[in-house]
Amino acid sequence: MTKQIPSVERQREIIDIVYNKGLNDGDLSVADRYLTPDYQSHGSYDDSVRGPASFKMTIEMQHRSFSDIKYEVLDVVSEGDRSAIRWVMKGKHTGPFLGIPATNSEVEHHALLILRFEDDRIAERWGIVDNFTLMRTLQGITGALGGPGGRPGGPGGPGGPGGRPMGGPPMGGPPAGGRPQPAGSPS
Repeated sequence: MTKQIPSVERQREIIDIVYNKGLNDGDLSVADRYLTPDYQSHGSYDDSVRGPASFKMTIEMQHRSFSDIKYEVLDVVSEGDRSAIRWVMKGKHTGPFLGIPATNSEVEHHALLILRFEDDRIAERWGIVDNFTLMRTLQGITGALGGPGGRPGGPGGPGGPGGRPMGGPPMGGPPAGGRPQPAGSPS
């Protein structure tokens, strides 16, 4: 059976439902309705979980960790079976998140994603999510690159080895030696 590609308008409608009803309102049924049974979220916190359960896990984690959660889709660009989106999430950190106890801090979290559609469902998600800035905010770290060596926390700080927050995913900041140097510059 050939998979149908939803129109650009329908892709936007599905994205709006997934973000407004799913992530903002916490409606778990959105995952079953708008994600394929084998949905895969590449680059998420736990890539091993597939299908609607993956998105349900995200919804539950976000609502346990943040109150007054509000995702806003800022941009959508679609072509063929894919949509690129840019979003911002705002909320208050009122519950544990990736090993960090509630701080009651107001947060702003940004991401760029590509979604692949099959029929009227999302089949895959690839994302670049700014977890580095979010984790620095939650850990109370200030400065351009966090602690010494360009790592959140640095030695003796709240981070773990290589700038990884305790209990959280790798952050993907600059190399352990600090800021990257332009090609040909002395180190």
